[in-house]
Amino acid sequence: MNLPARGGIFYGWVVVTGAWLAMLVSSAAISSFAIFAPELEAQFGWSRGMSSWGYTINTVAIAVFGLVAGMLADRIGLRRMVVVGAIIGGVGMALLSQTTELWQFYLLFGFVAPAGIALCFIVPTVATVRRWFMRRAAVAIAVAMTGSGLGVVFLIPLLQHTINVIGWSYAYIVLGAIMAVGASIGGAMLRKDPESGGAYPDGLKPTVEEIASRADFSTRMEKWSIREVFRTSSWWLLMFAQLYQVAVMGIFGHLVFWGYKDLGLPKADVVWILSIFALISVVGRLFGGFFSDWYMARFKISRKPVLFVCTLGVAIGCFLAMNVASQTGLIAVSLIIGFGYGVGLGVFPAYLGDLFGVINVPTLFGIMFFFTSGVFGAIGPVLFGYIHDRYGSYELAFLITAILCLISTVSLFLIKPSMKDKAIT
Repeated sequence: MNLPARGGIFYGWVVVTGAWLAMLVSSAAISSFAIFAPELEAQFGWSRGMSSWGYTINTVAIAVFGLVAGMLADRIGLRRMVVVGAIIGGVGMALLSQTTELWQFYLLFGFVAPAGIALCFIVPTVATVRRWFMRRAAVAIAVAMTGSGLGVVFLIPLLQHTINVIGWSYAYIVLGAIMAVGASIGGAMLRKDPESGGAYPDGLKPTVEEIASRADFSTRMEKWSIREVFRTSSWWLLMFAQLYQVAVMGIFGHLVFWGYKDLGLPKADVVWILSIFALISVVGRLFGGFFSDWYMARFKISRKPVLFVCTLGVAIGCFLAMNVASQTGLIAVSLIIGFGYGVGLGVFPAYLGDLFGVINVPTLFGIMFFFTSGVFGAIGPVLFGYIHDRYGSYELAFLITAILCLISTVSLFLIKPSMKDKAIT
C-alpha cells in the first residue's frame, strides 16, 4: 500500500492531525460532566455523590472499551473502528438531552456514549501515533494529545455558552453532533503504521548507530506476549507510577463544584479556570514531549527524569489544595496540577513503547489505559464526591491523593530493565 502524498510532508504528521481532531471532540464529550452536572443537580436535585457515579461509570467504561479498541484496531481496521465509534458516541451524547431520571444518565453517559468514544479516543489514536515515530515519538504524541486539552479549553466554554443561551438539553444535541462529525473526519486520516506503507518511522531509515545505542530503537520490533509483559516488575511498577490519576480525575471532575459551590466564585469564572487547567496541561504535554525526546537523543537512556515532574508536581498541587480559599489559590493549584498531569499524559505512552516496543503497543496501551484511567481514574470522582458528602469539604481527599502521588514517584523510581532488554533504566 502506498501512502497518500501530501506535498512531501511525512504522512505521520497527517496521522497526528487526525488523532488530534478525534481527541479534541472526544475530550469535550467526556469533560462535559463538569458543566452539565451542576445543571442536572439544579434540575433534578441529584447530589454530587450521585452524579459523580455517572462520571465514574463513564471513566471505567471508556477504559474497558479502550481495551477492546486496542485489541480490535488491527483486526477490523483502524479507520472503520474510529468512524463507528464517533457515530455511537455522538448519538449517546445527543440522547442525554432526553434525560429525566438518574438511571438514564448512568446508562447514556456511563455506558452508551463511552462505548463509542473509547473507539476513537486516546487508545487507538495515541497507539497509532506512537508507531509512526521514534526520534520524535514523545513530541508527536504530545502534539496529538494537545487535542484532548484544547477540547476543554475551547469547546467546554463554548458549550457553557450554549447552555446559557438554549439550555442544557439542546446543548447536549449540539455536543453529540460535534462528536460524531469531528471524530469521523479525524478517523479518516489515520493509517496503521509506516512499514505497511513502505516508509520508516519519522520518514527516515534508522542508522546502525541509532539501533545499537538507543534503547527505544533496539526494542521497537520486539514481540512481547501479554503473559511475558505481566511477568515483569517493570509493567506493574509502570502501572503504580500512574496512581496520580486518582488525584487528577477527582479534582478535574469536581473543580466546578469546588469553586462554584464551596468557594462561592461565579460559575463562569470557574469554567474558565477549568479551561486554564486544560490549557496548562497542553503546555505540559509539549514540554514533556520536546524535553523527553531531547533527553533520549542526548543520553540514550530513559525518559524517567521527565516523568518525575508529573508525579511530584501533582503531589505538590494536592498538598497546596488543602488550604485553598480564594480564586487566586484555585488558579495556582490548577496550574501546578494541570502542568504535571500534561507532562505525564504525553510521556507515559512514549515510555511504554520504549520499554516493550511498538508491535503490540495498541493492546498494551489499552491495558495500561484500563488500569490507569479506568481503575485509578474512576476512583477519583467517587472518592472526592463521597468525602465531600460525608465531611462537607475536599480536604481529606486532597491529602489521600497527595500520598498516592508520592507512591507514584517511588514506583517510577523503582522501574528496572525489562527482561528482553537490559538497556532501559
